[in-house]
Amino acid sequence: MDADQDLRSTVATPHDADGDVAVFGLRREARSGTSSTGEEFRDLAAVRDGVPLIGTGGLGERLWSGPAVTVIGPDAPSVDHAASALVPYVRAKLNLRVHRQQDPGEAQGALVAHVEALRPLGIPLTVTPGDAGPGFEPATGGPAYRAALTALREGWGAEPGFAASVGPIPPVNGLAKAAPDAEVLLFGAQVSMCAQYAPSERVLLSELRGGGLAEAASQREYAAAFGGAS
Repeated sequence: MDADQDLRSTVATPHDADGDVAVFGLRREARSGTSSTGEEFRDLAAVRDGVPLIGTGGLGERLWSGPAVTVIGPDAPSVDHAASALVPYVRAKLNLRVHRQQDPGEAQGALVAHVEALRPLGIPLTVTPGDAGPGFEPATGGPAYRAALTALREGWGAEPGFAASVGPIPPVNGLAKAAPDAEVLLFGAQVSMCAQYAPSERVLLSELRGGGLAEAASQREYAAAFGGAS
């Protein structure tokens, strides 16, 4: 039995023929918020001409309000070390991004159940769940957010917009649980092409200037909202 062949057939099953996630129990819904256009996303992601964007529905729905399953690490013979022999053992690490309002344990359980039920060519698979963290959707109508919007207009000279994002920041959920009525804002100086988290990540001086001005102005505006401006 070729374990490598079994693994490849297994990791293909979480997606259907259109590229949509096909795991039962994972939440997905239409998105009505701000989103890039298809052409803007293709330019940002450096998608080559003629290469399609997978999935169906709006771009915001595919990126932010639905699940995503990705193979982020296979352990299998590399091309340089491959031999004409059956592979007895392989493994892969899957990453699951879930809807912001779905319980992460529930979503993880759905993916685990999906994989365990496969049994490719009758072979049972061993699935080991990893850590799971929830999504976060802030309330954006409070005084801190209003102050931040005013500050961002001042710092960047443009109208700010709301967009979903991905970033593993565990303290955010902890703060929200500890102080449910508090507003949570994180300031970062970056633009869409900064290659965030990549080895070649960069920050332009204009980004630092705009971000610094916006952060300082947000404190001024927030203080003024409570009559504390001086």
